[in-house]
Amino acid sequence: MYETREQALTRLDELREMLNDPAADLAAIEQEIGEIEQYLATLAEAADEIAQEAGQSDETEQAEEDRADEEPEEEQPEEAQEAPGEPEEEDRTSQARMRAELRSRVTSGTLGAMIRRFNNMEGNRMERFALNSPEYRSAWLRNLQGKTLSVEERTAVTASAAIPTETMNKIWGKMELYPLLNAVDVMHVPGSVILPVEGTVNAAGVVAMGTAATDAADTLTPISLGVYKIIKTLEITADVEAMAVDAFEQWLVDRLANKIYRAVTGYIAAGTGTSQPTGLTTITATNQTYTKTGITYEDVMTIIASLPTEYDPNAAFVMSRANFYGNVLAIQDTNHNPIVVVDVQAPAKFNILGYPVIIEDGVGTDIIFGDLKEGYVWNFGKDVAIDRDESVGFRTGSVVFRGMCLGDGKPTGVGLVRYTKAT
Repeated sequence: MYETREQALTRLDELREMLNDPAADLAAIEQEIGEIEQYLATLAEAADEIAQEAGQSDETEQAEEDRADEEPEEEQPEEAQEAPGEPEEEDRTSQARMRAELRSRVTSGTLGAMIRRFNNMEGNRMERFALNSPEYRSAWLRNLQGKTLSVEERTAVTASAAIPTETMNKIWGKMELYPLLNAVDVMHVPGSVILPVEGTVNAAGVVAMGTAATDAADTLTPISLGVYKIIKTLEITADVEAMAVDAFEQWLVDRLANKIYRAVTGYIAAGTGTSQPTGLTTITATNQTYTKTGITYEDVMTIIASLPTEYDPNAAFVMSRANFYGNVLAIQDTNHNPIVVVDVQAPAKFNILGYPVIIEDGVGTDIIFGDLKEGYVWNFGKDVAIDRDESVGFRTGSVVFRGMCLGDGKPTGVGLVRYTKAT
């Protein structure tokens, strides 16, 4: 990769300078920096090993020389004493010179090849910045605030861009504030989806022993759900950077997630189906009306009786606040007993003859009754995403945050009845 150590150091300086470029590929830069650092470390280790071996060899030679000095010299024949001590000295000098040259070439990178040592550094980094980790949550939120991140943090946030698990849990927790959204069947299937819904369903029957069963003419009706953009933007001053991470997270969830779910609930209640989701108020209500001057006890009985029994166990009423408190709350049965009962476990909740009441102003004067899980389906084609933009508020020094999701919903055609006010 690099012919010399100097080339590697030069390239390392260039990469560090590139980190200041906002458009730089941080993941690629970080990877190359890691390879260079590994390369330099390999050279340093090789040089240390050679130096250690050379030192041990020098110590051995020195010890042999010391022992030779201490031992008495034996008388040798004159010819043997004059025999070649000089060539041995020359060999030792030549070997030391070769070792020194070898150490120099390895250290400079002109000798040897880089050995790649694959360790678990990348795995540890990915685990440390997993979506459910505090490190990723902090980096993601501080990135939205416009704060400076380390190279490792910026790489993790850029590579994923997904909302941290803890933050997403808080966003989904806001759904509890919208009973209608909680009551319907909510899915999270990416993109568009086609769902089969039972049409004609024949009951099971008895077949005599030895007699072949006849296929029933059951039918399935497909429901196609597309993707509509649901967006909420919020412009505030750049002082958001001064907020603590936890406070900023709570602010985001409260201001953006709430608005998005409010919009989703509105479409579930009264979406027209034209360039937007289809709502409950589009359910066919032929000859299904209640008294124009006000809902009566008989009207309530008629509504309950019109729902097929199979959907009764999970049935609930959906009506506006004005309709419930203005027309329904005071209704009494034939024995002058109120038909509305307060839920003792949740005083803000009410039941009509045992059926829960969901207050949703989006349905207007309509009354919806039935099993909402069976009668309506909503799909988030893309879960809530939050982004930041400074360009819009450049002149005013403000920052725009955008919450966006993709979704669509429709009534399934079963399990629900709709009553309108008589004209």
